[in-house]
Parts: sequence; C-alpha cells; structure tokens
Amino acid sequence: MESRAATAVVTFHEKVAGLCRDRLADAFNPTTELFDRQLRDKHWSNTIGTEDVTSTGICLIGLHRANVDPAKIGIKVRSSIEAMAETLRRRDYAGGLGLVLWANAVWGEFAFDELLSRCSIDLKKPHDFASSLTTMETAWLLSGLIHESERTKSLSVRDACETVLNELLGRFRKDTRIFLHASDRAPMRHRMRKNVANFADQIYSVQAMAFAALTRLGSTSLAVADSAARRLVELQGNLGQWWWHYDPRSGGVAQGFPVYSVHQHAMAPMALMAVTAAGGSDFRTAVELSHRWVNNNELSVDLLDAGAGTLWRDIEPEESEIDRIARHGKSVLGWRAKDVTCHTGKLRVNFETRPYEWAWCLYAGAIASGQSRERHVV
Repeated sequence: MESRAATAVVTFHEKVAGLCRDRLADAFNPTTELFDRQLRDKHWSNTIGTEDVTSTGICLIGLHRANVDPAKIGIKVRSSIEAMAETLRRRDYAGGLGLVLWANAVWGEFAFDELLSRCSIDLKKPHDFASSLTTMETAWLLSGLIHESERTKSLSVRDACETVLNELLGRFRKDTRIFLHASDRAPMRHRMRKNVANFADQIYSVQAMAFAALTRLGSTSLAVADSAARRLVELQGNLGQWWWHYDPRSGGVAQGFPVYSVHQHAMAPMALMAVTAAGGSDFRTAVELSHRWVNNNELSVDLLDAGAGTLWRDIEPEESEIDRIARHGKSVLGWRAKDVTCHTGKLRVNFETRPYEWAWCLYAGAIASGQSRERHVV
C-alpha cells in the first residue's frame, strides 16, 4: 500500500499487533485446545454457541498470515485443528466447515479427505451442501476450498470450488449489487430473513470472489467482487461506518447499528485490499476512513483501549432486550425508518471482544504492510 492514507493504516496495525498477539494468548484455552475465551463486560469469560469453532478457525488463519510462531502463544496447531473439527462435528455446525478447511490449508496439517472425515461431513454433493448455508458460511466455504485447491492442486477440490462459486454468484443481485442472506433452498430460519443480509454476508463474499479472481476461478468473479465492494463503499457512512444489515431488494441499508469495530479495522479492509490485489478498484480512501472510525465515531470515544489492551466490539443502541427484538422483527418484516443510519436514541460502547476480532486485525495488518503471503491467496 502507498499514500498517506495507506501509511496511516499500516501505522495503526503496527501499533496494535502486539496487543492482538497478547490477547490471543489469553483467549486460547489449553484444556480445550480452542480459542474459546473472550472479553465480556471487560472480564474474561467463555465464548457462546459456535464461536469456539469459528473463532479458532479465524485465529489460526490470522496467526499464520501474520507469521506468528504458535509456540509463543502456547498452541499446537495440529491439536487445535483436531479439536476444532471434533467440536464442529459434536455441535453439528456444518456452517463452520469453510474456516476449518481454510485454517488447515494454510497450516498444512491434514489431508483434505481425512479432515472431512473428522468433521463427519460429506462434500460429494457440494451444491446441496452449500445451498443450506448462509451466504457468510458459503463464502467461508469457497475461501476454504480455494486455499485447499491452491495447496494440493486437486482437480476434485477445484471442481468443488466452481460449484460453490456458482452457488454464491446465484445470491448476488446484479440490479442492487447486494448479496442475499440465504438461498431459496436454505432452512426456513435462514430463508425468513434472506432479504435482511448482514455485513458479513457482503464482505466475506467480496473477499471470496476476489480469491476466485486471483486463482482464475470463474469469468465474472472480479466484476462481481468489484461491483459489490463499490456498492458497500457508496453506502459507507460519513464517519467511515460499515452498516449492520443491507436490503438486497432496494440495495440500501436495512439497519445501521450496531457498528462493529472489527468491520472497520479488519474485515472491510482485508476484503477491499483483496479486490484491489485481484485487479479491481483502488479502495485506499475507503479503508483509511474505515480505520478512522475507531477513534472518530458517533460517541467520540477511542475504541482502542490501551489500558484494557483491546479494541472494544461495537457502538450500539442503548435499548432493552424487548426493544432490540422488536427492532429486529421490524427489519425482517421490511419496516424501515426514514434513515436507519441516523439513530435518534442513546448509543453506548459494547465492552466485549471476541477472539476472531484480534485475529482478523493481524491478518489485515499483514496484507496492508505487504508481508509475505506464503500459502495465502492474498
């Protein structure tokens, strides 16, 4: 990266890299071999739900991309991949498979078929498998398969990449340039909100499409990645915000808040840089503005808390649980305030950080600084 904006981004990542490594060491649980500890209300606690699987996969990806010696934070990579696969199987959480594959591909621990067996997942019909996933999970799956294909050059894995790519392309609305949350073949709980697609559905898809373009997979991958990325930039807030939910029917924002710090300092930048690396548009200004939000936001607070040693999770509405549920319900039903990005009530900082947030920060920083990518596509 070049220019003053790019320099500011690199400087930011250099400033927080040590903090991220230290917190990942704290987040690792030597008993479970997983990254299943997080900060919640400023105190260490266990992660909830499938976060132990997804965070562990992302942590292993981020640590490898940033060239961090796993021994220095007390982990044995092979044991963690084993634990992640076992936990995915036990939880029956097929949606996390892409992250398991991706982490294993860059570390090179298990053969592809052996890892699938450990997860108790059959990928002989990748279309049927992918069609049941959310768009975020489908993008993870495509990214994982692409990295595995680059590792082994397996023709069968390459074929699976093409199938999953087509599934993901089918969820992109060319007219609005927004990805749906799920396909019409997904379980009802996903189909009910297919038109309330979150930022993760968008940005992980942009990233996966950029990976596809870089590995010459699909003739339209770059065009879709660039078009979707440019639409997100068009909708970016004046403080650099990436909004929470998008409406594929209108191409607009469905819900503005919460605004998440990991979207600002890591997820949007890493995907936008991937699009540029693939030959797409230059998003340096959007990336710099995205970073600036961390300490120039709606509350004028610095979410980089040096005293606590973390980046706090988000800025969110100060509301009751009933109000929050009602707001989500209205969004699913299609009700929209005149300007969902202008919150008229009180906002507050959510004093929480999950393991994957520190990991993606390391990953994005390694890309921004031009660090050798080794087994990574970007």
